[in-house]
This record gives sequence, C-alpha cells and structure tokens, in this order.
Amino acid sequence: MPTVEEDIQYLIHIVKKDMEIGEKKKVLETMPGRVKAIERELKKMDDDMSETKDLLDRLDQEKRHLEIDLKSQQDALKKKQDEQRQVKTNKEFQAIITEIGYLSKQIDREEERMLTILDEGEARRKEIRVLTDRISGERNALLAEKERLQREAKTTGDALQILEDEKLRILPHLSTDVRRLYNRILIAKGDSGVANLVGDICHGCYSRVPPQTAHEVRRNDQIINCEVCGRILVFYEVK
Repeated sequence: MPTVEEDIQYLIHIVKKDMEIGEKKKVLETMPGRVKAIERELKKMDDDMSETKDLLDRLDQEKRHLEIDLKSQQDALKKKQDEQRQVKTNKEFQAIITEIGYLSKQIDREEERMLTILDEGEARRKEIRVLTDRISGERNALLAEKERLQREAKTTGDALQILEDEKLRILPHLSTDVRRLYNRILIAKGDSGVANLVGDICHGCYSRVPPQTAHEVRRNDQIINCEVCGRILVFYEVK
C-alpha cells in the first residue's frame, strides 16, 4: 500500500493530467461552434449569390417579354399610321389619332421600363462579378479554416484520449481510500478531485486558504481538503 506521501505524488500527476484534459476538452467544445459559424457564412455567400442571380434572371425574363410587347405595339402603331393615310372621314381620323396616341404612350412607358431594366441588369451583373471575386477568396479561406479546425479536432481528440488513458493508468496506484475520495469529489466537481495550491490560493475554486493550512499542504505529507470546494489540496511548483 502506498504511503500518504506517495499518494500525494500520484495526485499531483493526476491533477496535471486533469488540467491538460480540461484544456483539451475546452478546445474541442469551441470547435463545433466555429465550424457551424463557418458553414453559416458559406451558406450566406451562396444565398447572396443565388438571390442576385435570381433577380437578374427575373429582369432578363421581363426584358424578353417587353421586347415582344414592344415589337407587337410598334407593328400595331405602324399599321395605324398606314391606316391614317387612308381614312375618308373626320370621325375615322379622330378615332385613329386616339389609338395612335394610346399606342405611343404605351411604347414610351415600355421603352422607359426597358432602359430601367437595362441599367438595373448591368448593376446586378456588376454585383455578381464583385460577389464572385469576394466569395472566391473568402470561401477558400473559410474552407481552409474549416479543414484546419477539423484536423485540429482530430489531433486534440487523439491527445485527449492519450491523456485519459495515462490518467487511468495512474489511478490504480492510489491507495483505495484516497482513490475513492478522489472519484467522489471528481463526480461532484466534474473537472478534478484535486487542486494545486498556488501561493495561498486553491486553484480549484480560487479561494484563499488559511496560512496554517497552506503551510501544511506545502509539505505534501497528508490529505487535506479545501474548506470551500472540497478538492484535495496538493502543492507543486508552476513553471
């Protein structure tokens, strides 16, 4: 059976592993959020491009319809103008003049709309070119970051597994009572059942430890629990 001093040394090894395990877990916890944020940015780029292209398609479709309507109305106007030269009565003349006026106004409105569509279409095409250039660069950067995060997650996950295996190999060396105490505190606290004493501060809960207790902890020759968080206190120099 290990001595108390040996138990303390094993606990020091364990808390160091626990701290490294905690750091790896924090890294892994943040990665999915960043990956999802990247995926949202990529989707927004695609949505922006798709929306702009859809608008351009609608403008082109409206332009085609206008071209057909304009051709039809221009043909109708020419026909009425030909008829105007052949009318016999004033009544017929006035009727054709009214029709010619109506057709002319329709043609003017549609030609004006055509100019607006052409201007807006050119603006949308320019926007697509700008978006294409921006997305090309940003998409590659985002995809590269996503791949890097996924590689880092794999590396961190592998390192985490190694640390946890190393810790599991240390635990059996503890005396039975100390191992049970550690496991009970670990379950309650979630991160570690041990905390290092830095100065007179418990690094489990960052509470100040009474001077006499701190002095006893530094000797590493007895099991002492933090009065605030309950973790077993040990002492080792932090580099």
